[in-house]
Amino acid sequence: MKTNLKFTAMIAFMFTTVVGLAREPKLSLMTQGQSNSLIVELDAKHENAVLKIIDENQNIIFSEKISENSYTRKFDLNELDNGSYYFELDDSLRTLVYPISVENKEVKILKRIENTKPVFRKKGEMLFLNLLNLDSKDVEIKVFDSENRTLYKEVIENESIVTKAFNFKKAHEDRYTVVVRDGKNTYYEDIVVN
Repeated sequence: MKTNLKFTAMIAFMFTTVVGLAREPKLSLMTQGQSNSLIVELDAKHENAVLKIIDENQNIIFSEKISENSYTRKFDLNELDNGSYYFELDDSLRTLVYPISVENKEVKILKRIENTKPVFRKKGEMLFLNLLNLDSKDVEIKVFDSENRTLYKEVIENESIVTKAFNFKKAHEDRYTVVVRDGKNTYYEDIVVN
């Protein structure tokens, strides 16, 4: 029975991920030969996508919320000092980070880092959590009430797909916060029970 439940949860998570990826924007990030330009192209609309350029001291140099169906922009990085910078695209499903270096007015994209965020889905007084945890890092889940009391705590170890359902049907009227921590990233989701 437990194996069937786990298999069903995995299939549901994979379906949710596929549906989410079908709407996910495709990102192209490229430099123009040996120039000081960075070209960014997004080919699909995605709600709450934010584009940032951050310096090595974590100062945000540029930030823009993306709302067009397709987005193309050429960034002239001519005025940047030599050093390391981070190009970041943050949306509801993931954060993409591209470390870039600027040396003698030449821009180089060093690598691509992708952090998948948990997917929360509310249905009535139920909250469903799905997290793709490819590194199988320990995932800590906590639930707090509005007075910051810990109502639930669990550490899930060595799981590449983390699924959890929280039933608030019999909970007292309050505002609850679910906290998910996977390694160094922490995510929050609130649910209000009336």
